[in-house]
Amino acid sequence: MNKKILGIIGGMGTEATIDFYTRIMNHTVANKDQDHIDMVILNHASIIDRTYAIKNNKLDELLRQMHENIKILEYAKVTSIAIPCNTSHSIIDKIQGLTNIPIINMIEETAKNLKDVVNNNEKVGIMATDGTIMLKMYQKECEKYGINYFEPNEEIQKQVMSIIYDDVKARGVFDNDKFKSVLDYFMQNGCKYVILGCTELSGFKKSFKETTIDPMDYLVKASILSVDKEYKE
Repeated sequence: MNKKILGIIGGMGTEATIDFYTRIMNHTVANKDQDHIDMVILNHASIIDRTYAIKNNKLDELLRQMHENIKILEYAKVTSIAIPCNTSHSIIDKIQGLTNIPIINMIEETAKNLKDVVNNNEKVGIMATDGTIMLKMYQKECEKYGINYFEPNEEIQKQVMSIIYDDVKARGVFDNDKFKSVLDYFMQNGCKYVILGCTELSGFKKSFKETTIDPMDYLVKASILSVDKEYKE
């Protein structure tokens, strides 16, 4: 049987890629070095900003750069691909069209799992980049699985973007007080949970376990299973 290798298209951002790799290591059943997953991590930090690409009609450029990444991973003979970036999934179907290697869809994995977590009368908030919100990526998947969702108003969305870009991406800072003020807004508007729909927000999961859903968790699990390894909580 051919050995399975996980390919990761990272760098969006670099901190999120480090977090993703660490989680895979921590959630893989392994008793020695050789039990861990063989993987190729491509940290394409200079790739075009995804939200900028969406807002400025540059998705073709994003796809072109993704194609370069795919070709490298094909040469490395990976057998599945994970992309730990929510906004890049805006063109996930086009990226998949570039290769026969299965690409794990983080947005769909989240919605599939959410339907078993959220009751019919409960509402889920969406905290994400402007690009992810604009293209209704989570909204569409929530509708597909019958999940009620809530989008922030313009002012709160500006605060979310500031947390992502000014704090986490620019300075590596996770300001729990700032995050909580935004999270409280969602809770006050009837949300049972809030989706952390940007990998830069995943770092807040540890402090806000009870009220947040982290898509990265589902991507980690699907990635481990894609190479026939055993997942542990």
